[in-house]
Amino acid sequence: MSDLYSLMAGIILGLTLAVPPGPVNALIAAESARRSWISGILADLGSMTADLTFLILTVVGVTVLLTGSLARNIISALGGLILLYFAIDTLKSYRGMTQESGDAGAGNPYVKGLVMGLTNPLGILWWVTAGAAFIALFNVLGVIGFMLGLLLWGCCFSVFVHYTGEKVKAVYPVVVIGSGLIMLICALLLLYGAANSVYSFIF
Repeated sequence: MSDLYSLMAGIILGLTLAVPPGPVNALIAAESARRSWISGILADLGSMTADLTFLILTVVGVTVLLTGSLARNIISALGGLILLYFAIDTLKSYRGMTQESGDAGAGNPYVKGLVMGLTNPLGILWWVTAGAAFIALFNVLGVIGFMLGLLLWGCCFSVFVHYTGEKVKAVYPVVVIGSGLIMLICALLLLYGAANSVYSFIF
């Protein structure tokens, strides 16, 4: 797999997973709308720090545990199923708008993003399943691309919400649908790869 392909795949996956409505996007939207776009980016950086922590723990787990093809197939299948669930949930929630549920409140936006990222059960679940499968398939550039995708979304979303206000509600559902479809494709590719490996082993 080429370095450029890994980097681009990582960026696309990072963007895809960052787009759907959720507590982190709600916080970014609230901080951007009620304070400044810089506050929104700081909240995103806090959440990214949590993701980086889980990424490091996942890399250690992948290095120690995924030493055989059977283990890789199992984690790919589990990751595909989790990603499939996320894709369906994202497509169902395209009407949602994160700005309505966010609360900027008081306090450091970076710390709030970090705490929210560390305590988000869906984020933890993603890293121990689909995240592990992703790390097993892509090289270091893919992982770097993933983090860049998260950062790119956080920056763009913060600036967009801060300067457009209500207009974001018209565009956001389209972005969410696109994200859900890409996530669905990634899930099916993971499941296909695991099923194909099992088929080749049996026959």
